[in-house]
Amino acid sequence: MHFNKFLWKIYQQSAAGQSAIQLFTNGSTEDLLKSFSGTLPLENSVAAGFIDDMLQLTTSPVLPDTLTLEEAEALFDKIIQEGITLSYEDHSHESYAPNNIAFLGLVPLISTWLYYVYPDYFKPYFFLHRFHLLTRIADAFGIDLPPVPLKQYKAERIKYYWSLCKSFSVFQEENELSAAEFCAFLYDFAPNYLDSSENGSESLPQATQVWLIGGDKYGVDFEFLDRANSQETTFWQGNEDTRKGDILVMYCLAPRSYIHSIWRATDDGIADPFFHYYSSIYIGHGQKVPPISLTKLKNDPYFKDHPLVRKNMQGVSGYPLTAEEYLRLQKLMNEQGGSQVDLPLLYSHTFPANDEIRNEREVETVLIEPLLIRLGYTSEHWVRQLSLRMGRGERNFPDYAFITTHDKGYETASMLIESKFWIRTNRELEETFKQVWSYGQRLSAKILVIADKEAIWIYERNNNSSFDRTKYTKKFWKELEQPEAFRMLLELIGNTK
Repeated sequence: MHFNKFLWKIYQQSAAGQSAIQLFTNGSTEDLLKSFSGTLPLENSVAAGFIDDMLQLTTSPVLPDTLTLEEAEALFDKIIQEGITLSYEDHSHESYAPNNIAFLGLVPLISTWLYYVYPDYFKPYFFLHRFHLLTRIADAFGIDLPPVPLKQYKAERIKYYWSLCKSFSVFQEENELSAAEFCAFLYDFAPNYLDSSENGSESLPQATQVWLIGGDKYGVDFEFLDRANSQETTFWQGNEDTRKGDILVMYCLAPRSYIHSIWRATDDGIADPFFHYYSSIYIGHGQKVPPISLTKLKNDPYFKDHPLVRKNMQGVSGYPLTAEEYLRLQKLMNEQGGSQVDLPLLYSHTFPANDEIRNEREVETVLIEPLLIRLGYTSEHWVRQLSLRMGRGERNFPDYAFITTHDKGYETASMLIESKFWIRTNRELEETFKQVWSYGQRLSAKILVIADKEAIWIYERNNNSSFDRTKYTKKFWKELEQPEAFRMLLELIGNTK
C-alpha cells in the first residue's frame, strides 16, 4: 500500500498513536529504547545512560546548534572517520573508534543520539538484527531502500545509515509528517499493520541445499537451542544465499563440539548492513538429533579428511554441505539411535529441460510460454516487452504483461512476469524483485512472477495493498509435473474464466 492518510489519521487519534508520537517527541531515552529498540548491544537502561552521556557531556566531534542537509552528512562522515569521544569532568575520556569491530553495533545508539539533536536529518535505527522487518515495511509502503554495501566495505556499511536517513526524509516530506510522526509510523504503525495483514502460517518450499551453522556458549545460543521446539523461530548467523526451506545443521562450538539439531530456514538469507557477521538468516522447525561429536567426525572414514573437520569446524556458520555429505550425517545419526525418516530431505529439483536451456529467451520459449498455455492463456493474453515510461522518462520493458487497461500512459495489468536465465543468489533474486515490483507499482498489478531455468516465484498483492519480497509461493519446474502442484498453480495464476 502507499501511505494511507485515512488509516494514519485514525492511528494519530488513538491512545497508542499519541503515546508513540509523544515518546519520539520528548520521551526519555530509557522509555524510548524500552518501547521500540528491539535488540541492542547493551541492556536498555545502560544504552539509555550511554545516549544521555553523549547528549550531556563534551563530545568529539562537537555538535553545532544547527545544520544544513549537507552539513549533517559531513558530520556523519566525520564520525565514521574519527569516531566519538566522551570527555568527563575528571578529565577521563571514553573513545569509540570507527576501526573498532563493535562500531557497527553502536549505530542504534549513535543514531538515537543524533535524532535527539537533529530530528529533521537523523532518525533512530532500531532494526539491528531485524533488517528483514525494515525491508518488509519498505515493500509495503513504497520506501525506496538503497542497495546494501558489500561485507568488506565496513565504512560504507556504517555510512549506509545516512543513506537510510535520506530515504526516510523523502518519505517523511512526501507524506507531510513531522520527525516524531515518521518515527511512530516506522516503529509502531507499520509493524502493527504488517502483523495484522498476515494470513496465517506458510508451508516451506522444498529444501534444495544444506548448510552448517554454529552456536556458541556466549550469549544465549545454547540456552535457546536446548529449550527450542519446532514452533520457535529466531535470528541467526548464516549464509546470505540461504533460501527459504533450506536445511540447516546446527553445530555447537566448544566446549560442546557436536552436531546438536536440524533446522529449516524460514526466510531467505539477507545482508544486514549493521550486523557484524553481515549475513543473517531466520531459523525454525528445529528438531534435536543424537549428538555427533567432532571426535566422531574426525574418526569417520568419510569426514576425517573433510577440510572443515580438519580445521576443527572453524568457519562453520554458513558452510554449504553436499547432498552426499548430508546423507552421510544422516547415517551417523541413525547409528546413534536417530531416525532418518523424521529428518527433512533434500529435493532434487532439476530435470532434463533445465540442462538444455542456454539463455533467458529459452527460459521464456521452453518453460514460461508452454506453462502459460497449460494454464489456459493464449499469446493474445499477454504483451511481451511492454514499453513503459517511468521515473524521469526512462523506458522500461517488463517481459510479460497481462494488460487490463490499454490507455496509453495509464495502462494497468493483472499479472507481470519477469524472466531470468538463472538466479544464483538471493541478492540477484532481490534485484529482480525490485525490478518487477517497480513495474507492478506502475501498472497496479495483482500478481508478480519471477521465473528462471529452475523455478518460479509468485508474489501476491497483500490485502489489495502491497507486495512483500519475503512472502511468495515457489515451485520448481520439476514439481509442476505433479498434478497437485499444477492444480495449485492453476488456482493461483491460471486463466480460469
